[in-house]
Amino acid sequence: MEVHTVSRPPGRPRSDEARQAILRSTLDLLEEVGFSSLCIEAIAARADVSKATVYRWWKNKAELVIEAFLSNVGPELRFDAGEPLEDALRSQMLRLARIFSGSMGTVIAAVIGAGQSEPEMLRAFNRSWIEPRRAEARKLLRDEMERGRIRDDVPPDAILDLLYGAFYFRLLIRKRPLDREFVESIAEIVMTGFKQQNRSKKKNRNHGGSRASGNGLVGTSR
Repeated sequence: MEVHTVSRPPGRPRSDEARQAILRSTLDLLEEVGFSSLCIEAIAARADVSKATVYRWWKNKAELVIEAFLSNVGPELRFDAGEPLEDALRSQMLRLARIFSGSMGTVIAAVIGAGQSEPEMLRAFNRSWIEPRRAEARKLLRDEMERGRIRDDVPPDAILDLLYGAFYFRLLIRKRPLDREFVESIAEIVMTGFKQQNRSKKKNRNHGGSRASGNGLVGTSR
């Protein structure tokens, strides 16, 4: 009987099961030993794969840690389609606060801390975590600006810095709770500032002879 053999392409096919095991092992070890003590050898051993398998998919520890984090929380942080802008921002901020308040918050803090001495970590963090979230939020803001629903004289990135910068400040420096009260207060202050009617009131005050102070979202007279 003639036996036909099928030639395989060079290289081993990727295994989703092995990949997921590596990502889970990375998160588990991060919580146990922290970023500075985390090593590819330990991750490979826990996932029951070789070091070569890990390096086939990720160039360095930074990229692996970021993907592991995103695989855990990324889908949860998408903005809700069809919701009004303020509701979409507020609900996403509440989910982010919940994530930052748990074990993933410790991972984020470790990643940012490590990035101070390992630039590739911060580059991976910005490229894979920060910018995709900002791009989605930026589009929401620009769409609302084009519709005339919010002020168009404030850069979207400035609005996002104000909304989300406070999260990282509390996580890394002040070490205060990221609770609903905190989220609601930040959302109320910033969103009041970028509403269209607020701009009209500011113009009316200026025509009345008062001087606006500063370049913030909300003008104040002195």
